[in-house]
Amino acid sequence: MAAEAESRVDYLDAETESSLYESIRDKFWYPVAYSDELDDSPQAVTLFGERLVVVRLDGEPAVFDDQCLHKGTALSLGVVDDGCLRCPYHGWKYSPDGSIVRIPAREELSGLVKAKLRRYPTVETSGLVYTCLGDEPRYPPPSIPEFEDPAYEFLHLDIYEWDCSLARRLENYFDFSHFAWVHDGILGDSSQPRIDDYEVERVEGEIRFEAGPFPEFTDNVKNAPESSYGGEAVYGAMKRYRVFIPNAMRLNSAAGETEDYVLWVCLAPVGPERTRCFTYQGRNYGFDNHYEFMAFAQLVTDQDRPIVESQRPTEVPAVLPAEMFVKGADLALLEYRRWLLEIANE
Repeated sequence: MAAEAESRVDYLDAETESSLYESIRDKFWYPVAYSDELDDSPQAVTLFGERLVVVRLDGEPAVFDDQCLHKGTALSLGVVDDGCLRCPYHGWKYSPDGSIVRIPAREELSGLVKAKLRRYPTVETSGLVYTCLGDEPRYPPPSIPEFEDPAYEFLHLDIYEWDCSLARRLENYFDFSHFAWVHDGILGDSSQPRIDDYEVERVEGEIRFEAGPFPEFTDNVKNAPESSYGGEAVYGAMKRYRVFIPNAMRLNSAAGETEDYVLWVCLAPVGPERTRCFTYQGRNYGFDNHYEFMAFAQLVTDQDRPIVESQRPTEVPAVLPAEMFVKGADLALLEYRRWLLEIANE
């Protein structure tokens, strides 16, 4: 093993990986909808293999089991009626707390049946609606202060799903060494692949670090703000990260003297090997270039997808001696893996 590589002491074996998947299931917040796309039309969501329905009732988001208590019909096929969720099959209605408030076939039973549709904890912050499959999430839902700052504009990509684990997808964002190769000529330069040392710290439920400078090219909408770096083709971008355990990340990337580009990502496991992805990109410049910024974010995402989906094992990681960490360059990845191990071994 090369001197520049860490030992495999921090690897998860298959049993530990399974334990991790179960351990994070009930302890953390997961996104289920974009705030601006959730109205009184029920939406079906799969989270950790559980079928859920998310909907607004009286303006507030709510998440329930997607299964009517009567005959098991998907409530995501139903409608909102007078502030309640109505089943499409026999018209049973559920109040915002999950109580059965109407049984049309026997009106005299309405309000008397004590069974309740399970409602999950639900919160809304920084443009996302979150739920937790357990009753006591370990940390508050992740949020970004810039989202409420009028100096910034945020746009989001369409929700997409990749065939990879949550950890594989999240690690891709702060795996610095790939910038020079997967995003060569945009967010990296293959002639300058070295990653300088940086420091990583844990703060409550986060890992925080700043890394760089990374060579980025200025012939794209992200890196061509008004300050324009004096016309230089390449500049050194500093990147500040906050990684929220286990499933979210905020990146502030310098894009000029005062220009700040923000990438906000939050992930939800559909299952152990499929991940649903929510992505916002924001900035305090370039407000007339909506389509260009969206196209830029989509381009980078599309470059990453075949790489991440090709990684084996799909979950991260089973016993795989060849998978090693590069000393210094992979420090943030190593700290993230260690934290996942701690959760799995609790």
